[in-house]
Amino acid sequence: MMRAQETVAMSSSATLSVRDMSIRYPGSTVDAVVRVSLEVGSEKIVVVGPNGSGKSTLLRAALGLVPVLRGSVQVLGQDVGAIRGETRVGTNLSEVYRLMTLPVDRLIRLWCGLKGVGEGEIRTRIQEFGLSSTLDRPLHRLSTGQAKLVGDLLALVGTPQLLLLDEPFDNVDFGRRRRYLALLSRSDAAVVMNTHELDLLTYLPDWRLHFMFEGQLVGPFRAAEIDRLYVNRGARSGQLAAFDSAFGPISVTRDRGDWPIKAVNNLSYLLERLP
Repeated sequence: MMRAQETVAMSSSATLSVRDMSIRYPGSTVDAVVRVSLEVGSEKIVVVGPNGSGKSTLLRAALGLVPVLRGSVQVLGQDVGAIRGETRVGTNLSEVYRLMTLPVDRLIRLWCGLKGVGEGEIRTRIQEFGLSSTLDRPLHRLSTGQAKLVGDLLALVGTPQLLLLDEPFDNVDFGRRRRYLALLSRSDAAVVMNTHELDLLTYLPDWRLHFMFEGQLVGPFRAAEIDRLYVNRGARSGQLAAFDSAFGPISVTRDRGDWPIKAVNNLSYLLERLP
């Protein structure tokens, strides 16, 4: 049984290694991420949790965008603070691209130049995803869904070994979600993707699943077993995982418990609804 704060063994060959990491934003008295450990080899991982649970902060730490209070982060075998000019990591995090106020057309040209690859593949995908009308506008002038998809496609530029995807389907219609998921399934990259939408797990049966609550990472599970997982107040016999929360001790069990996780569309109010 895994507790949320337990440290896992790290491999030197891991694509991403997070060891006992805590993060606290300036001015806050509460850690946004609490003693998280995670090892990613070549697999695809989905992290599901309520808004504000620390999912995006975890990805920002892996990109060196937020300082680590305690613990360590290694990406492709290097300490994240020492990495410069690494082109084997792809992300859709908006701050990576919105630092540039270029129209999408020029942003593509610049990004492909930085990655050292041709523009043909992403321009074809821009057309296939119905985004040709975005080319003459900067990201901040696009709809939320359009901006998200442009970032999603920029993440795939080149042949990334690691993809860090933050809520890639926000305001994205069903057809284009399915199309992007197909691209991910064909990619050889390791993936860490976060979302608050549990219904997406139906399309990710082979992915490794973690939950994130109040900055704590809970798991691993298999996405295919989401229909069998329950959340409970307090400890339970045979529990798979346990963590502390503002509502007291919480446990995760299989096949029976207080509240089936599949019963909610997202996890934003799950803990409040527990009996």
